[in-house]
Amino acid sequence: MTAPEVRARERILQGAARLTARGLIARTWGNLSARVSDTQILITPSGLAYEGLRAEQLVLVNIEDGSYEGSLRPSSERGIHAGAYRLRPEMNFVIHTHPYWASVAGVEGRALTGFFHPLLGKRVPCAAYGLPGTEKLRQAVMEELAAWPDCRAL
Repeated sequence: MTAPEVRARERILQGAARLTARGLIARTWGNLSARVSDTQILITPSGLAYEGLRAEQLVLVNIEDGSYEGSLRPSSERGIHAGAYRLRPEMNFVIHTHPYWASVAGVEGRALTGFFHPLLGKRVPCAAYGLPGTEKLRQAVMEELAAWPDCRAL
């Protein structure tokens, strides 16, 4: 295992613990990934709760085609994560959660605006609705990421 992969595994587990403690991830909802190299990411597995997640349970995924090895399936959102890394080579970490107010705005189909946050900027675009893990959702997210090249959250 390479040093970047070890660091990525540690960072995903730290992020999962912090997000769980803050109530932003519950049980198996949401997912995290980290870039390991130009061709691979690590992502949380499908169907495993984050409270007991171990480093060896994170799944190594090919950025180009979403393929993976091993017995654990990666998150059903791996296509969104891989697409984001392809579209944004500077991106090194993706977090997908369901915060209450962002979910409300998402149901309404509106971007979050009228603020400035050092990490989020002035606008958080909203992707069109699609069922989890579908090509429709992946495409909607990619369209918003392409339309707003400076956005850091969606």
